[in-house]
Amino acid sequence: MKPLTALLRKLANLLTRVRLPSDPIPTHWPQLLGDQVPLVSRLPAADQHRLYRIMQLFLKEVPFEGCGGLELRDEIRGTIAAQACLLLLKMPYPRYHRVRRILVYPFAFVPKTQHSYRSDHPVKPDAPAAGQAWQDGVVVLGWQEVQDGALAGNDGHNVVFHEFAHMLDAEDGTMDGSPVLDSRADYQRWVAQWSAQFAEHVRRVDANESTVLDPYGATNRAEFFAVATEAFFETPDALRKDQPRLYALLTEFFKLDPALLLGSHPFPSFLKHNKARMSS
Repeated sequence: MKPLTALLRKLANLLTRVRLPSDPIPTHWPQLLGDQVPLVSRLPAADQHRLYRIMQLFLKEVPFEGCGGLELRDEIRGTIAAQACLLLLKMPYPRYHRVRRILVYPFAFVPKTQHSYRSDHPVKPDAPAAGQAWQDGVVVLGWQEVQDGALAGNDGHNVVFHEFAHMLDAEDGTMDGSPVLDSRADYQRWVAQWSAQFAEHVRRVDANESTVLDPYGATNRAEFFAVATEAFFETPDALRKDQPRLYALLTEFFKLDPALLLGSHPFPSFLKHNKARMSS
């Protein structure tokens, strides 16, 4: 069903391609995002402008809700939107078809339930989560973890990238590491090559070998896609050197090469924070 879904989605996108807005870009965004999401400042000027336009659409389409006493501010919405939309920078819009709303807690939260890939049933979690992406289109984030991930933008861990990679993966109705692609041939090639890359990651984790990717990616193919997306955008040079075939697959999917796009400028040094692992 997935190849047919991909073809239908491609046709639908051609028919419903959204024109990016021409409204004035909020004047405080460059300073805000420069402070909160340093990766944005490393983009060429034209790509920063395109990112702002995609953000405008995203913020119009997706409602945010503060939880746990958090008062939503423009800083929160803008910081999350910038990172979510960075994944779409070179992709045709619209995407994130299944995202219905974003819930933001002040810190890492203990979800009521989380999915167990062993039993295939919801289970009671035993640790706080930095974020969750639900199959029904809800994304849940801890604001402190969002800030930490955005500021430490070269450590391969970013909760917004992780959870919104799940939502890209879920566009065809399932989270299985195979997102909607452009054609049947692309899908068949992706499944074969992605399965091989996942198997190699599992082998390296089981053998206690070092890897650029977080070992959490060995959980299943969906988590592998999310973890690989984090590394692709945050540590592209290291990922390209360590796993060139995986890097090439992600370059084709996201339609950009972050190692070239972001350049080789030194990244600011920030204190590293202990981050709760994304639960799903």
